[in-house]
Amino acid sequence: MYPVRRSWSQFASFAICLVALISCNKGGSGSVDPTAADPGGTSAPIEWGHIPPDPRLPGTLPPTDFLPDFSVQNHGLGRTETVTASVPFPWSFVDEADLNEYSVAGQDTAWRILQRWPDNSVRVAQAQFTTTIGPGQTMNYQVVRESASVRGDFSPHPVFANGLPSFGAEVHDTFGVPYRAFWHSPSEVVQESPLVRVSRVRAYHRPISGTGLGRDFLSSTFYLTEYADHPVVLVDWVLGNDYLGADDPRSSNDPNLYPLGAIDVEYAAFLARDADLVMPYRPTEEGIQPPTGRAGGYTAYEVLQRTYLGDGQTRRYRFMMLVDDSAASVPEQLASRASAREMVLDPLRPLASIESWQATHALGLLGGPVEGPFNAAQRAEEDYMMWLAEDHFGTWGSRGDIKSYSSGLSPNQPLTQDLAHAVQSGDQRLLTMVEQKAWIQAARPNHLYGLQIEDGDDIWLWDGVPLYLGALDRSRESLGRRAFFNHDPYVSYRLRVQAGAANRAHGWDHFDPEQWSTDLLFDYWTISGDAWAAEELRQMAESLRGTIRSSGYPTSAPQSAQCEGWAMNGLVQAFLATGDLRFRDFAMNRLHFNIEPQRPQHASGAVQFAGTSSETGFPAPHEFYMPWQHGAVMYGYLSAWKFFGEPRLLEMCETASKSVEYGWVTGYQDPVLGLVANGLRYYVPVKYDGNAVAADAFDETVGVIFGGPPLGGKNTMLLGGMMLLADTTEDAAVRQRAIVYGSLLESPPYSENELWSRWHYVVPQHWVR
Repeated sequence: MYPVRRSWSQFASFAICLVALISCNKGGSGSVDPTAADPGGTSAPIEWGHIPPDPRLPGTLPPTDFLPDFSVQNHGLGRTETVTASVPFPWSFVDEADLNEYSVAGQDTAWRILQRWPDNSVRVAQAQFTTTIGPGQTMNYQVVRESASVRGDFSPHPVFANGLPSFGAEVHDTFGVPYRAFWHSPSEVVQESPLVRVSRVRAYHRPISGTGLGRDFLSSTFYLTEYADHPVVLVDWVLGNDYLGADDPRSSNDPNLYPLGAIDVEYAAFLARDADLVMPYRPTEEGIQPPTGRAGGYTAYEVLQRTYLGDGQTRRYRFMMLVDDSAASVPEQLASRASAREMVLDPLRPLASIESWQATHALGLLGGPVEGPFNAAQRAEEDYMMWLAEDHFGTWGSRGDIKSYSSGLSPNQPLTQDLAHAVQSGDQRLLTMVEQKAWIQAARPNHLYGLQIEDGDDIWLWDGVPLYLGALDRSRESLGRRAFFNHDPYVSYRLRVQAGAANRAHGWDHFDPEQWSTDLLFDYWTISGDAWAAEELRQMAESLRGTIRSSGYPTSAPQSAQCEGWAMNGLVQAFLATGDLRFRDFAMNRLHFNIEPQRPQHASGAVQFAGTSSETGFPAPHEFYMPWQHGAVMYGYLSAWKFFGEPRLLEMCETASKSVEYGWVTGYQDPVLGLVANGLRYYVPVKYDGNAVAADAFDETVGVIFGGPPLGGKNTMLLGGMMLLADTTEDAAVRQRAIVYGSLLESPPYSENELWSRWHYVVPQHWVR
């Protein structure tokens, strides 16, 4: 074991008292002694919950008469439904105590806070109200400062007064032995308002006949959503091979400490009983079979057959269950059934207007998006129809996301493409794409239930769940997986598991540390308030803590700029979704203990130098850096500065901007392109044979590698960060540098295609045209 470093707060001599380390949803914050000294020499952390809005941040000071608005598009039949709409608010605009003074005009409104600003004011809140919407109708709603709030405790619909329908799951192992798990009491309430309550139960499947493995077989986690105004419940079912595991479980009876590894699943089905109507969500796209009868009077909806679950892999499904209200008339019962069907066939997906998002700066981490092209509606229609027509659905389909990071495609972005396009166009059907790409993240083999990484833990999750396949044996703590490599007790239960690490999860990669991207999960959480998405963000941030280890493993040294930047981005996202100060403190520990003391002291301002690579063409041995990767630093560190209030994060962004200036090329005669007036090197040499060299040291012998167009390609990744930095910095030289090089990278006015492109979404609007 390695010694635990003092936390960032301790290092700065701040007494962080976790009086109320509660989730953002419940208004918790850490508390600090503002009078403490700073003998360690680092800047003191500002107390979370007391960071005032910074006028340098675009969008934090909207007009005083601002009030957000949103719309709901009903693409299906008419229905009466409880609408849940994410509503953005500016920094320091409304406190939790004052939120109930606001309502949706004409609607009795309940509120649930999803995200907070650093002064603890409301960033995004979910407005909940029950209304009737006609077929094909678009309804526009305005938030007003009128108290029409619904307050009090949640009361279930009367049809559930005597209990819920019975539901659970059944799975079969390689030899057909069945195992079952059911919803049971007590359950854990994870979200609650007067109109909507979400509860969770996690259970392990136990054999119902025969002995099988002689133990539990996979887990089922159920998220149950109840509505006070409707005789219906939604069940989100997560089937999981997500055992945490431990090398030394100390004879614990906790099944979570005994993993299975990648394992056959001959059959898996959702079970339901005592409901008058049961409907699966997107059955064709999810590969859900027609219902059949099972023992005990259950109806089974088969979801998997003759396949396997990779180690750390899960799958999410949704089912709606309705119970007819005996106190209602037949027409009322039919109307309830019709509304329930529409909830599944064509869910409502409310969306705030682009004006509301831009004014509040509350979308993603850095605001946006820019106004879309003139034909945004047409483009959105084409995007959606093309997505629907693609062959990427089914049990293990990608839904349009990138399954394997080894493909060379980058999943990163400051704002997910489909959400940005939905806001730019107003087409809410694109939110289905956001949802589905977020849901399929369940298939990534990162899932370790209950994972909590602390500084002294002797574990390294760079390869995701430890595999122990010879060369990949890197982490000293294997979470119980080393035993499978040495002696596998379940080898006969792995007949369908594909050989090789690349196929261990149906082609899905774990979250890659070089291109860490929880953007889909975060943006989906923002627009839905989905409880599973918040838990996924927490679990992924724990995995990130286990990946970017700060002592005892190679990651104690600074990693590539894109790795450090996107990791910081992921930690900020998880912090906003969970309110867990451990993620903030880990980020600050890494900044002060690992990055600042070890990053190169060089005119380029680069975060890290890479060693000899044949791809550069430079003579060996050499060291180099890549300017474009510092776009990730600017996105991640600007976001962290914005929410954590640490000045050195902004200073790191200012320093990182030098990497562009240092790697710039002017007046270069390229053998293929001809005269390049301005360009940015893809690789910039800094050392050869241990000695410092200039950026142009190998221009005559090797030539300049641009990695695409001299000012395009990967270099575009820098654009949003440079223009945000121009608006944020108080250093005149940095501002000039950001404006000059940011403008040269892509000179406004931007084309229609550029306005639809991911690296332009967070460019402040005034730089666009």
